[in-house]
Amino acid sequence: MSVTAAASLSPEQRSLFRALADVLIPAYGKMPAASAVGVHEALVDEVLKHRADIRDDLLRALQAAKGRDPTEAANDLLRNDEAAFNALGLAASGAYYMSPKVRELLLYPGQEDVKYDPYETPSYLVDGTIERVIARGRVYRPTPR
Repeated sequence: MSVTAAASLSPEQRSLFRALADVLIPAYGKMPAASAVGVHEALVDEVLKHRADIRDDLLRALQAAKGRDPTEAANDLLRNDEAAFNALGLAASGAYYMSPKVRELLLYPGQEDVKYDPYETPSYLVDGTIERVIARGRVYRPTPR
């Protein structure tokens, strides 16, 4: 089975995934709902391309939601089919955080190639930061009981 065939969902499955994803990731504050960033489109295909092992569980979740209220279906999956619910949650959240719009709102540019020189002197040793911490002295607060 090719990667493309394994990742492809039918229009009906995409519609079900869209509704269920919005139950798990509704709009809140500045953050859009899952469907508003297109998790049910190419993003879910990308998730399934990288996590083909959750496909069967996700399809079972979508089948269980067919013809039902999405909130009721998601709650039923949570109670009765942990693997299907987990696959649904992973696919929805994975697709959501792959969205360029979500990453922009979170100010997360994605993974970056940060150069590290183990021989370079750390800035906190030369900019006075460490001296301020030493001068401040120990700070200890007992844990409240």
